[in-house]
Amino acid sequence: MQRDQLADFLRRRRAAIRPAEVGLADGPRRRTTGLRREEVAMLAGMSVDYVVRLEQGRSSQPSVQLLGALARALRLSDDEGDHLVPPGRPPAADSTTRLARAGLVRLLAPATTMRPRSMPSSAAWSAPQSSPR
Repeated sequence: MQRDQLADFLRRRRAAIRPAEVGLADGPRRRTTGLRREEVAMLAGMSVDYVVRLEQGRSSQPSVQLLGALARALRLSDDEGDHLVPPGRPPAADSTTRLARAGLVRLLAPATTMRPRSMPSSAAWSAPQSSPR
């Protein structure tokens, strides 16, 4: 998808989604019926400046992960999300899953320890030993 096509698509999708559809409150003074750029940025986990550059067609080549985050934030169907990714690039779901899996492994690594079955648990090591008197 070309820059200007991506920009137009993002603007139209942002305008078509009501804040209540994504769990945001309708403010009393909204200039737009759809999502604000700030709200899209928050939902996608990116800067407002980058959303503005994408909508203005000033961004070079957004990553597959970024396009996947935008697709989720804008509640795109799988087909619409695939339409965002240029031909020849892997789909966002595979790379997102890989990143999530790697992040989960890093998060859980300190909490999990490997211990041979023959070794007693830490509770047994710390239990006080009673000595005969």
